[in-house]
Amino acid sequence: MNLNSNLKDILPNFPRRQILKTALTFVTGGSTTSLVSFLMPKSTKPAQAIVVQRPNEFELEGKSTQIKYSILNGVSQLDYTTQNIKQHFSGEQIQTLDTDIGTLLTVIISKPPNPDIGGNLVKLSFLLPIINLAIGKKETSLLTEAILTTQKTSGFIRTPLFGQLQSYQTLALTGTARYR
Repeated sequence: MNLNSNLKDILPNFPRRQILKTALTFVTGGSTTSLVSFLMPKSTKPAQAIVVQRPNEFELEGKSTQIKYSILNGVSQLDYTTQNIKQHFSGEQIQTLDTDIGTLLTVIISKPPNPDIGGNLVKLSFLLPIINLAIGKKETSLLTEAILTTQKTSGFIRTPLFGQLQSYQTLALTGTARYR
């Protein structure tokens, strides 16, 4: 192995090569070949980009609840179905918040029947984890959580409310994430 050619690859400036050669010789007691080989790149091929695709359709279910969420042509769509409810949401009706733990999606399931006197506001929120699909792989399974939040509201009359104003019901969801 030619030490000078290896050092030339590491440092193009000759005085710096000499300093490195001297330092390596001093550190290793005269043998710089193995340390220089260690410092050399293992491959001269350019790095290859790894391409992934993100799912744009999610089908989730748990405890007689089904949620289907998709983003097609830039428009968000969400279908929420239980034994008693079947609702469809789209666009700005779906709040999204990117967080460190995934994307939090929230929709309003029900509002008080009379906003003047208040009542219960029910929201569905669920997390979509970050998922990367290899090119050619169209789907993968997923586990996540949903939260139904029931919030007491005072309405427009502004009657003060006391105590805990929100209660939560959690729901484990399983399903499939797809790229279409």
